Amino acid sequence: MLAVGRDYPPLTPHLTVTDAAAAMTFYRNVFDAVERRCLPGRAGGVAHAELTINRGLIVLSDTESEAETTAPPLPGEGASVSLRLMLPSIELVDAWYARAVSNGAAPEMAPTNAYWGLRFAAVRDPFGHRWILQARNEAR
Repeated sequence: MLAVGRDYPPLTPHLTVTDAAAAMTFYRNVFDAVERRCLPGRAGGVAHAELTINRGLIVLSDTESEAETTAPPLPGEGASVSLRLMLPSIELVDAWYARAVSNGAAPEMAPTNAYWGLRFAAVRDPFGHRWILQARNEAR
């Protein structure tokens, strides 16, 4: 058993989704996520899953989880939070954006060289969460 707090970064986003198993597959296919832990709910589904993405950690759970009290954004709703991935290369921004869209994410901003010095793109995943993909653009 892990000691509480020793295994976690100081801030860990917890995403509520309608289908955690499908979300985990999407994040593996698009963002090369690695499953660290997955605890099933007593009534099925996922009560708590942990994925590492780009050296960061996210936690997922189904909306039907016994401990869950939040709901994911609905299609067409604005996002109050974006998950920002700082990637090691501008090529990964383009590649992960293309993979996200081909796996069902809604494009919000195609990859572009932003005036503030980053290669920048944004997508909304099929579960309602907004992801910003960025990398330093040294050629700018």
